[in-house]
Amino acid sequence: MARSAKVAQRLAGLALIVLIVGVLTLVLMMYGGAFTSSATVFVQAPRSGLVLDPDAKVKLRGVDIGRVAEVDYDPDSVRLRLEINPDQLTYLPANVTVDIESTTVFGAKYVNFVVPQNPSSQPLRAGATVAATAVTVEFNTLFQKLSDILDKIDPVKLNATLSALGTALDGRGAQIGELLTASDEMLRELNPSLPALRRDLIATADVTDLYADTVPDLLRVTGNAEVTAGTLVDSATQLDAVLLSVIGLADTATPVLNDTEGPLSTALRLLRPTTGTLNEYRSALYCTIVGLSTGLPVISDMFGGDGPWVKFNASLMPAGEPYKYPQDLAKVNATGGPHCEGVLDRNQSVNANYLVTDTSEGHVFTPPTAPRPVSGTIFQLLFAGLPGM
Repeated sequence: MARSAKVAQRLAGLALIVLIVGVLTLVLMMYGGAFTSSATVFVQAPRSGLVLDPDAKVKLRGVDIGRVAEVDYDPDSVRLRLEINPDQLTYLPANVTVDIESTTVFGAKYVNFVVPQNPSSQPLRAGATVAATAVTVEFNTLFQKLSDILDKIDPVKLNATLSALGTALDGRGAQIGELLTASDEMLRELNPSLPALRRDLIATADVTDLYADTVPDLLRVTGNAEVTAGTLVDSATQLDAVLLSVIGLADTATPVLNDTEGPLSTALRLLRPTTGTLNEYRSALYCTIVGLSTGLPVISDMFGGDGPWVKFNASLMPAGEPYKYPQDLAKVNATGGPHCEGVLDRNQSVNANYLVTDTSEGHVFTPPTAPRPVSGTIFQLLFAGLPGM
């Protein structure tokens, strides 16, 4: 009886030990996520830092959403395998970025997902690879880089540089303070103009693009200028002679112009109305000259061509009414112009337009052309009034 009780106690103790081990194992497995489903996401970073190890936290907006399962080091980069809670994966947009940060200068690092300002409507899929945009520099890494720099600096030269700098700044603290104060005021005044400065820089980029497009033409002009400069250098003697001649002409012409300044000014003033009229009717003058050059061959043919004769068709007109004053005075009241219709662009199939003006055309003295019976012979008509007729 006593023996069976002792065996029962041993079995109970063994069962308790097994139970404790099982509970601890279960707790460790639960802590390790053995019973938790996860989605795998990869992160590619140039480096991971000195204190990023497996089981590091993965956060989104400060909330833990997973852990670092594996850190795979390559010669030029680091590949992290993350295990993300599937429920939290839906909150990660497809264009999410990753920063590897640390809580303190010496603290362990964690992976932080950063949602952009314009997140994608598609969630991040399991198995996707995200590039890390920034990795926090540890203090010891910074110290190591600083040590490498200091190892390459000559202490003697550094001491000389610091001594010269101290000598230059000695007694100028007030001036440096005034400089910093003035710089601060200038920056404060410049700060409201930063949007305009940004727009100017953007416009400068457009102007730079324009100049970039015209670079071949500018280079060609520069090449031509080089040729011109070479020509001037080669002709330096002749150019000097020309300049000396111009100087001599100026010396000679100056007294002449001084003596004739008044008459020249008067002549130019009197010519102004004439030149103004010629300028106003320059198109009509051009039209007249071109029209005459076009019509001269026709007129030459009408009078018999280039031979030593003149061909014409003559007829006799009876005497008309004599000129009467003031009924037959001409009226000059036409305005407008210049006009050149039908001279240079004459259409042979269309009659020329009649220009209506306020003049006496058709009303001034015009000899009559209607036949009128007259007594006497042809000689009496031609030579009337001569002796014997």
